[in-house]
Amino acid sequence: MISNRFSPNFLYAQTWRALQHIKRVRLRKLSTPLPKSVEQLSHPILTSNEPKSMFIDFSSLVAILRKELKGPVKGAQDEATAKKITEILGTIRLNPREWNQYTHFIGNRYTRTLVGFDPDFAVLLLCWERGQMSPIHCHADSSCWVKVLDGQIQETLYEYPGDNTNGRPLRLISEEIYNANQATYIDDSHGIHKMGNPRDDSPCVSLHIYSPPYTACNVFERVSGLRKLVSLGSVYKGKPIPVIESNENESESLLSNVDKISLDTFVERVNMELASQDGGEKGIARLLEKLTLSPDEWERFVHFGEHHYTRNLLLLRERFSIMLLCWNPGQSTPPHAHGEERQSWFKVLSGDLEMTHYKEDEQSRLKQCSGVNVEAEVDSQYTINATSDVVYEGPNDLSHKLGNPSETETAVSLHVYSPPYLQLSYECSDSGEQKKIPVVHYGQMFSQTEGIGESWRGCDIFSNLSAFQSLLNEVFARGQNQDDPKLHQNITNVMSQIQINPEEWRSLAQLNSDHFTRVLIGQSDDWMLILTCWDKDQGTPIHDHHGSYNWIKVLDGNLLEEDYVCNLEEADSEKLREKTNKIAGDNNGEMKYSETCVRLVRSGVLPPDSVTFLNKNIIHRIRNVSGKPTFSLHLYSPPYIKAKAYDVVSGDTELIFLPQEKSKSMPRD
Repeated sequence: MISNRFSPNFLYAQTWRALQHIKRVRLRKLSTPLPKSVEQLSHPILTSNEPKSMFIDFSSLVAILRKELKGPVKGAQDEATAKKITEILGTIRLNPREWNQYTHFIGNRYTRTLVGFDPDFAVLLLCWERGQMSPIHCHADSSCWVKVLDGQIQETLYEYPGDNTNGRPLRLISEEIYNANQATYIDDSHGIHKMGNPRDDSPCVSLHIYSPPYTACNVFERVSGLRKLVSLGSVYKGKPIPVIESNENESESLLSNVDKISLDTFVERVNMELASQDGGEKGIARLLEKLTLSPDEWERFVHFGEHHYTRNLLLLRERFSIMLLCWNPGQSTPPHAHGEERQSWFKVLSGDLEMTHYKEDEQSRLKQCSGVNVEAEVDSQYTINATSDVVYEGPNDLSHKLGNPSETETAVSLHVYSPPYLQLSYECSDSGEQKKIPVVHYGQMFSQTEGIGESWRGCDIFSNLSAFQSLLNEVFARGQNQDDPKLHQNITNVMSQIQINPEEWRSLAQLNSDHFTRVLIGQSDDWMLILTCWDKDQGTPIHDHHGSYNWIKVLDGNLLEEDYVCNLEEADSEKLREKTNKIAGDNNGEMKYSETCVRLVRSGVLPPDSVTFLNKNIIHRIRNVSGKPTFSLHLYSPPYIKAKAYDVVSGDTELIFLPQEKSKSMPRD
């Protein structure tokens, strides 16, 4: 069970009065006093306050909307629902790292990118360059919510002109400016509006929810009040962007074959095939040959994107993921590989796709697997269509590129990956910048009985601290011994891939100008999670973790981590003591670690987002070398309750108990 506050009978959950008398156990008679910095280890671990906002990801947002929007409502949404969702949108905080994957700015107009979809609603991300505005428009009897993610949005609201044909100008009702994290609601009973970025010095990003989704609306001329019915594509002077594309004739022809199976049946059988002797290579291919989408599924899942092909995530399970890829003319993937352990199968449902495989050496393969763009010679190239066999890509297959070669026609393909494959990372050939092509979310992607398992492998986990703790419990609940290297690797993977919203952890951070601080995030019998806050130049003494394994993830700033070894036999050597005393005298009292009992064996700077695993026998120290406040997340297993501090010359040690204290101060922003 996760606890953000220790139970009364926990060893160190005592009153503050008792905690002020920190018990120290002397292991050996000290020849010299330990450094004053040892005191820093004994400062109480503070208990974190509950966050005021709700930190979630896009998948969770879609799931919330599915729960709250029960069935499409034409016209005005009922007041209670409209208010509730507006309040939810004002409370939630989405991770900028996640929504930045969907941003696309261009100079002549704002852009729209599909983020999530359900038959009852659509979620789109809109990007506004400086000064860009929408036309005045209605919402085609749909409800619309807007949340500002970054920058400012200006809304200009006009009275709905009804059947005005007399050339009267639109009547202005109001003008409002909304700042980051504010939300608003409108439907046609409120009026018609235009929205945009009023700033001339910064762009804007906003999230829009439409229920039900619509693909056409009226736009209005302000002076005359005249209207014109337009599709979203013509409004934005581009290709149709993400709207529902349906091909009922093709769907019906596919359904005419009695040997076809449904998507639900396909999902049930994939797990069985993955357990087969060949790992599902032939069985899943046979299932894909039989799979078809119903007209309703075609309507729900087939969406096209203006700026790149869409990766519509239909299903995510522990052992596999299913994705529907939709390709506008000319769209393609960057060159990429799926990783050294992953299998994939895909079938073209409509249109033509062109597969290009590249020759590569081992070094290029490793770079491609990590998303680095590497030019390579073409090994083979061929076209696949709806009559072609299922394409199978095994582990360690060549890097490849898949795309729609047509200049006029769209294409749709269904893909299965095992282990799951969510995040396509690549290196931009122009800038060298690492980029990711995100997925379109469809809400509830995890079954009621399956946990997340290892479906997070190889992708960012945009989460909050509470969900992170649940994930840790799930990993530890698999029954592996705490000394098991596989467990250590699994936790390292989770720590590397977890992406906590900076606004959440910063709301819990507490800096102290006198010493670094530790804020308890949560713990179980197996682990303890701590947010460590370092002001400029603050650091620890040389210490161990008294048998606890440790993972460090740097959230912001840079930390210098130094590892040491201690030879206690040398510490008892009178000759060594004389030698170290002489060295100290020759260097104005400064010791050279190579000549002392506690010796530096390695050191390195830990940059932001880096994750370091430390063995349970580690002796080390950490120091903030950023020149600014730095923050890091520390996971200990078993919980970290005491440590030994080391004297660098003699190797003498002092056992320090780590107390906890409930914070009485507000978190520092």
